[in-house]
Amino acid sequence: MQKRVEAVCLQLCAVFALSLVSVWLAGCGTTKSNSSNPPSSSVSTTLTTRPPSSIAINQTASIVATVDNDSANKGVDWSCTPTGSCGTFNPAHTASGAATTYTAPGAGGSVTIKAASTADPTATATATVTVGTSVAVTLSTAPPANITAGQTATIAATVANDSANGGVDWSCTPTGSCGTFNPAHTASGANTTYTAPAAAGSVTLKATSTTNNTVAASATVTVSTSGGGGGTALSSGTFTFYVSGEDAKSNTYAIAGSFVLDSNGNVTGGEQDYNSVGGATSPEPNADKITGGKLTIASGSTVGTLTLITNNTNVGVKGTETFAVSVVNAKHALIGEFDAGATSSGSVDLQSLTPGGLAQINGPFVMVVAGKDGSKQEVFGGLVNGQGNGSLHVTIDQNSGGTISLNGSNTGTYTAPDASGRGTISFGGDQFAYYVVNAKVLRVIVTSPGTNDVGSAFAGVSGVSNATLKTKLFFTDASTFSSGASFAAAGQITTDGNGNITGFADVNENGHATSAAITGTYTVNASGYGNITIKPGNTQDVSVLGLYLADPTINFSDPNSTVDAGVRGLLIDLDTKIVGNGTVLVPPSGTPTLTGNFAFNIQSNSTNESDAVGSISIKTNALTGSESLNDLFGTGQGSSLSISGTLTPDAGNPGRYTIPVTTTTLGQKTYVLYQVSSSQVVLIESDTHLGAGILELQH
Repeated sequence: MQKRVEAVCLQLCAVFALSLVSVWLAGCGTTKSNSSNPPSSSVSTTLTTRPPSSIAINQTASIVATVDNDSANKGVDWSCTPTGSCGTFNPAHTASGAATTYTAPGAGGSVTIKAASTADPTATATATVTVGTSVAVTLSTAPPANITAGQTATIAATVANDSANGGVDWSCTPTGSCGTFNPAHTASGANTTYTAPAAAGSVTLKATSTTNNTVAASATVTVSTSGGGGGTALSSGTFTFYVSGEDAKSNTYAIAGSFVLDSNGNVTGGEQDYNSVGGATSPEPNADKITGGKLTIASGSTVGTLTLITNNTNVGVKGTETFAVSVVNAKHALIGEFDAGATSSGSVDLQSLTPGGLAQINGPFVMVVAGKDGSKQEVFGGLVNGQGNGSLHVTIDQNSGGTISLNGSNTGTYTAPDASGRGTISFGGDQFAYYVVNAKVLRVIVTSPGTNDVGSAFAGVSGVSNATLKTKLFFTDASTFSSGASFAAAGQITTDGNGNITGFADVNENGHATSAAITGTYTVNASGYGNITIKPGNTQDVSVLGLYLADPTINFSDPNSTVDAGVRGLLIDLDTKIVGNGTVLVPPSGTPTLTGNFAFNIQSNSTNESDAVGSISIKTNALTGSESLNDLFGTGQGSSLSISGTLTPDAGNPGRYTIPVTTTTLGQKTYVLYQVSSSQVVLIESDTHLGAGILELQH
């Protein structure tokens, strides 16, 4: 009985023990459920700071991921594909909400970035990134530097390397008083219309990449309250213009044309011939049409901008050419192309057409054009005798890359000018377009493919001889200031009426500047056709010049003004080592003064061309002012850049000055000036760069 009772007790104890274990285990399960980890949602990962959709090779970006419902706070593990060529993360593990730095790989392609929860690797967030060149924004159609209050301007920006094609967001400052955009968002390259505010002041316009808002392009615009200019502006009417220079691809180019300007400064029509060696051209035999544009001069100023909108999208910036302008008077201004498409120098003059069609070219003209024929610099000039009936007789000298041809005799033809003052000339296998300034002055451009020569034709003379030239005169001479420019020269000489010259000259040949006394000889026949020979010496390679005398009533620089009219002539180099052209200018009687406000333009060259247009004040030999500089291959376009210097007169050569000029962006430049009159000064650069230009008194 005792053993049986013990057995029953043992069984009861075992059952009781098992029950305790079950209760304990059940209790543990209840504690896990209700105490340490209550029921919760699934772990999730979000890219709270996403990578850019496109990124440059080896570029870095800060990115952040946040993990929700991770009670252990284990953070984020970073990875990408394709493995081994998708880039790196530093660090590769972060806390939730902490940034890592992603570095793109060294090769382009598509990369997937993944942020995974460390606690639950199945909880991920991903983003696809295109690796390539950085997103970049440029103002493909820039706003004018000066604009009238309430005026509109068409502008555009282009976004490069934006795989998302997000486009452009437009804004300006100061916010609320800087104007408006319509629309405020555009596709890359599409136009928006900017409307200037009602009040004058300075505003900054900004084009921002929608895809990457850290990338933008901006431009500063001066808003004036004066319509059409407000300062000394050009009058309404048809204006003839011409420029020569170098485009953004280092192609030498030239333009001659005309445009119509209304009383509010709006360009309402016109046409032009554009010709470059290796670049854009106007379609033969027709000119480009000018369909619009604007002349804007800030209030109280003489300096501004001119835009010409053409139907040729290959010229300027998508068909719009922007020029810096310095107004001399209501009928004349100095200009230079001032955009990302090209840089150049030239002038604008009020046009006066002569009734009678073919009679526009009747009698002798002297003509010089210069530029390039293929890779060779060339210049040719001489006498063009129009018969008034569409036929020509031509006597021409030519220097093509140092190969000299003299007294070439040709016959040719010409057409009457159209309503824009444009006509055509043909002789010697070349085709030309001319644009009338007035009855005695034409701007001429070669339109034959591969040749971009441009220049002028002036009414000629008759009955002259060596004795006609018994005077003091100034001369200029320079090569084309595009790629391959080689020299610039200026000086003053005295002709004795018997074929002899004496004088003084400055020459800068390939950055080697010299100045020296000169002697030589000259000849001129009854038609004004002649030459000047300078004896070898310190004028380097400037030695033989073709000379073509023009009507002495013409002011070469300002054809609508009789100021400074006198004996005038065109020059070309007939040396085998250099190719260039210039002028001879006889000063008026009396003692000139060098004081007042002057418009100027300067063409310079080191490896490539740069051009400056501006306005200066000269008082007691102190020079101050500002310029618009198109240093296309260097610092780009700069407006209202300060310039200053002090003129030092040359006591031994009256009318000659030297001046070191301090500039905002190009440092110190050194020039030699020759004063032709109280209203005209010619100059050359006399340092390691080449340069030539002109100052004209503003009135």
